[in-house]
Amino acid sequence: MFMEISLHEGQTPEIWETNEEKQLTIAALKKKYLIIAKKQFIRNPPMTVLNKDTNWPITLSNRVISEWRIKSRTRERILSIQLLNTTIEEAKFIKTIEDTKNTKGIESVSYFENTCKINGKLFKINITVKKQKIPDRWFVYYYSATEFEIK
Repeated sequence: MFMEISLHEGQTPEIWETNEEKQLTIAALKKKYLIIAKKQFIRNPPMTVLNKDTNWPITLSNRVISEWRIKSRTRERILSIQLLNTTIEEAKFIKTIEDTKNTKGIESVSYFENTCKINGKLFKINITVKKQKIPDRWFVYYYSATEFEIK
């Protein structure tokens, strides 16, 4: 299971790969966390997290897990899924734009950011949330971790 994450105000969430996980291939690590993520976040009804910056109730959909699975190619990005609900709750709102793809039923697309530490390295968490017209609902579409580069 995921580790229990409890944060104090302003604290950066931090996770570490276990010794057992270090022995796994990237494919095996991804498979492990895909199973855990589905059990942890994809429920009936779906898990909803209240974002503190906007007060929006954001639904964790199967779509975000699928996008994460397809696009996660590094150990740290795979491990980052453990922080999905925590980072969405504490994420800072960046902007909202119209859905430029004109997806049926989607009113707008919003972007959020947060940070976390994975295996001792600082990562930026990028979160994309889509708003459905009917029912009036926000759901996470995309979630990724990008390592900060020191310049």
